[in-house]
Amino acid sequence: MQKWKCTVCGYVHEGEEPPEKCPVCGADRSLFVLMEAEGTDGDSSPASPAIEQPEADADARWRCSVCGYIHTGSSPPDKCPVCGADKSQFVLLTDQPADRVDSDEMQASTASTGQNHIEDESGISQMFPESVKELSQKLTLFHGHPVAVHIPNGVLPVAVLFTFLALLFGSASLAAAAKWNVILIALAMPIVIATGVIDWINKFKGRMTQVFKVKMVCAAIVTLLTIILAIWWLADPDLYLRGLFSNWFFFLLHLIDLAAAGTAGWYGGKLVFHA
Repeated sequence: MQKWKCTVCGYVHEGEEPPEKCPVCGADRSLFVLMEAEGTDGDSSPASPAIEQPEADADARWRCSVCGYIHTGSSPPDKCPVCGADKSQFVLLTDQPADRVDSDEMQASTASTGQNHIEDESGISQMFPESVKELSQKLTLFHGHPVAVHIPNGVLPVAVLFTFLALLFGSASLAAAAKWNVILIALAMPIVIATGVIDWINKFKGRMTQVFKVKMVCAAIVTLLTIILAIWWLADPDLYLRGLFSNWFFFLLHLIDLAAAGTAGWYGGKLVFHA
């Protein structure tokens, strides 16, 4: 009996052919790979795509069906350099002029927010009522996540700087500014995460690649640390009087928070600019 593995969620199906859709994540059968027979150590690994990639010329162009990245070559890359998607998620583009990056295809993958687009590609959205799906589509259409994420991305570096100066010089005004900036970030993060998940479903079909895993982990770290720091500031507003040395762990958490936000922003830039 052959085994087929879903490249999106890891679900394993037994049968002569892969299922039409993954019963776990709703991925199409083309996203299943045939697993090799189990060896003596009990391990198994993907062998070949469920549907073989067509042969192409050396200058053929392939589009990542997750993020829209365009690759030129006789075959798709093993992994998308932008979002980390497997080669089975690349599709061969039809012949077009070399100086054109298939604007219609790109717009379809990044701007399409219609109900059929979401439901056909991801089973995640099927659990929500129509009114919620319509709202999510409008948030994606009007760039809700990029707008929301600029709040913590812009305020967090300032909050870290104000915290450092407040602890270094024992400044009450800088401490107050740092405290309220951290509180603002804590209040903004739920909106950032919600709009991010909406974009992930609408624009990237809810597919879990390495890039999205990193972004989700970073978002969780920023949210958790910011809430901890906000509560810390509120519980001990005069901590700045004890100086930087006595509050080294408190400031270290600020630096970790900033690093996590920067990492999430860097991966977000890869998805937007394909670089």
